Amino acid sequence: MAKRVLFGWELGEGNGHLRPYLSLLRELAGRGWEVGVAQRNTAVAATELAATGWPVFQAPVCQNEFSGISASPANHTEVCLGAGFAHAETLLGLVGGWRALFRSFQPDLVIANFAPVLMLASHAAAVPALRLGTGFNCPPHRGGRPPLAQPWSPGIDERLDRAETHALRTANAVLRTLGRPPLAELGAALEGGGTLLATIPAIDPFPGRPGTHEYIGPMPASRLPAVEGALPEVFASLRMDHPHTEAALQALRGCGRRVWAYVPDSTPAWCARISTPDLLVSPQPFDLPTALGACRAVVTYGGHSLVLAALLAGRPLLLLPGSGEQQLTAMKVTELGAGLAAGRDERPARVATALKRILEEAAFTEAARRIEADQPPDVGSRALARAVAACEAAVMPSAVPLKVVR
Repeated sequence: MAKRVLFGWELGEGNGHLRPYLSLLRELAGRGWEVGVAQRNTAVAATELAATGWPVFQAPVCQNEFSGISASPANHTEVCLGAGFAHAETLLGLVGGWRALFRSFQPDLVIANFAPVLMLASHAAAVPALRLGTGFNCPPHRGGRPPLAQPWSPGIDERLDRAETHALRTANAVLRTLGRPPLAELGAALEGGGTLLATIPAIDPFPGRPGTHEYIGPMPASRLPAVEGALPEVFASLRMDHPHTEAALQALRGCGRRVWAYVPDSTPAWCARISTPDLLVSPQPFDLPTALGACRAVVTYGGHSLVLAALLAGRPLLLLPGSGEQQLTAMKVTELGAGLAAGRDERPARVATALKRILEEAAFTEAARRIEADQPPDVGSRALARAVAACEAAVMPSAVPLKVVR
């Protein structure tokens, strides 16, 4: 009988919570697994998923807002509070939504990307679960609270201890209602049977991980149709809602290089109006291996998947971070010497200055190429093979220990 795997994504925006893992789901499907996908945003990769015929579900997502929770979470426990762990009835409803999906799809394995409620629901239903994602969205949580995601400040330790106690109490109230034993610590449910990190240690914001966390690196990217015409010297991935997007496009127009710019939240009409003979702007994604194979530098707001792909191709980056995860990633890249960052609060003029430096100063490219050289050339196929093996191992029956008779 075919095994069934449910991939679930609860928190975060953009393509990076699903697209980087489609190669794993396709490989499992090719091995006879039945695949289902539950997404926070069902518009992501909708065309690609429709072509597979896999069932796609709307992931249960917290719609409530809670008072007393910081708008800038200091660690992932505070993220969990905002995702439903602040209120037992809310969390019970979300877990119930996931359990209804389980009854419908009947998964043998859950793969969770930034999905803490899904992990709790899997624990409550005794469905094997693996976490798969970046260093940021798979924080270490066993043996204590997860690490800080922002600089330390006075009083933060007491605040986070209260958050951990409250989230654990809420989770245990839900488990009690479902007739399940309580947790001694939140991480026992939120980390599941193991964590696969589709990243490299050099850009992990939370180093020093336990043995249950394994760096596997990025899996192969999906290939897209090639664009006709000249290849890019600069590749950009931007968003309309970023305050520096206009400054970045101006800098790209004036850099004297051929540019491909992917702006997913734009319209075809706007892209046609903005494009020039040397600046091709598109709301549709470009084939990333083609773009990275040709370009000299990458400009992006700092999504993990593109940053990692650029570094493994030896391409330096100009980063325009917005979210906390993007800021942590930008900090790692700049510490490595492989790029520069222009934060939201910096003057727009810094974007053009930083781009000029990235293109003209060889040290940034040299640093990126050192990172590329540290990775095996077949890192994608290795990551895919390791992830498949972990999935298959997770659903294997536990070995029965033999009693030794003396």
